[in-house]
This record gives sequence, C-alpha cells and structure tokens, in this order.
Amino acid sequence: MINELMENKKITRYRLAKESGIAYTTINDICSGKAQPHKCSAETIYRISKVLGVSMEELIEKKEKTNNITIDF
Repeated sequence: MINELMENKKITRYRLAKESGIAYTTINDICSGKAQPHKCSAETIYRISKVLGVSMEELIEKKEKTNNITIDF
C-alpha cells in the first residue's frame, strides 16, 4: 500500500505530490482510499512508483493483495 511505502521512506503526502508532479488532491485521494491505484492513469502510477522506488506493478499489487479473496469449491 502506498501509505506503508511512504512511511518506510519517510515521505509525506505533500512531498510525494511535489516530487512526483502529481496533484496533492490526487495523492490524498489515493492514500485515503477514495481513489484506487489500479484505476489511476499509467503516468500517475509511474510517477509515484519512481519517487517511492518500486515498480508500477508492485505499487498496484500491494493494494490488490489486500482485496484478494480465495474461495474453495
């Protein structure tokens, strides 16, 4: 999740917005759960992933893993 990555790198939402060039409101929406990373544009994910030092896939997968449910039949 983006919040965990930001905490590990000691980056605030404001700093992530400034360094990535993404609007603070967009960063805030993603961090608060209003916007889902996998629904953001590729450019937005690319810029955030560069600042956080992770791949685009990893940034998206971290959120998807928390929503993954396995059902056995």
